[in-house]
Amino acid sequence: MELHEEDVRSAFRIFMRLLEKGVIEENERDYQQEYLRNEVRYILEEVIERQAEVKIFAVGGVIFLTPGVANRFFGYTNAELREKMGLRNNSELYLAYFIMLNLLAKFYNSDDQSLASRQFVPLEELEETITQHVHRVMEVELDEVQVQEENFDLNLRSVAEVWLDLPPFDDQVSNLNRARNNRISLLLRVMRFLEEEGLVQVLDNQEVRLLPKMEYLVLKYYFNSQRKDYLLQLLARDLPLEAEGKE
Repeated sequence: MELHEEDVRSAFRIFMRLLEKGVIEENERDYQQEYLRNEVRYILEEVIERQAEVKIFAVGGVIFLTPGVANRFFGYTNAELREKMGLRNNSELYLAYFIMLNLLAKFYNSDDQSLASRQFVPLEELEETITQHVHRVMEVELDEVQVQEENFDLNLRSVAEVWLDLPPFDDQVSNLNRARNNRISLLLRVMRFLEEEGLVQVLDNQEVRLLPKMEYLVLKYYFNSQRKDYLLQLLARDLPLEAEGKE
């Protein structure tokens, strides 16, 4: 492919715009037309994405930028994530990751993981599902949990303990988004973070739906990870937590 200086300029214009805003809207015609050129997309995908450890993609006429898993410059540190979600320590942060995995498992619970199997997930249903999983974690022997922790790359026992320490709901709390002392309010804080990232929409503090950016990432990026694929399959199929090879 023959590349010209103008192609490079266009690619970096798009990249800088995405760094500034995070998205390029459908009505930003100049950027959209530049993105349609094969030469520009080649530079974005083969040069900028690889060197900057980001993913640049278009969904529904909108162009997005998201950091790669190993990205420590454009992505968030643990401290930044805790601050954004109002979490006190890494145990709560790992619980937030577990909540996100369970959310995806509720949408992608069929053999065809390329398509979401439903449009909405009620927060109450998500809370019940997470509670069922963590009860199983607490019921099995520690050595069995440790085997699964290696597969999950996640401290499941710590996650379970933090979750079970929270009451399911506190009807005395007027602002669920800011409350700390119940499961639903924690779910909302995690969902609000995902909403700010353009990944989900929270409806009336009761239901969550995935947005096109999240659906694209799940299809093109998330399931390319063997560990994450294992996690979602385990959660979606609601398997018993048992050590491998144990009958």
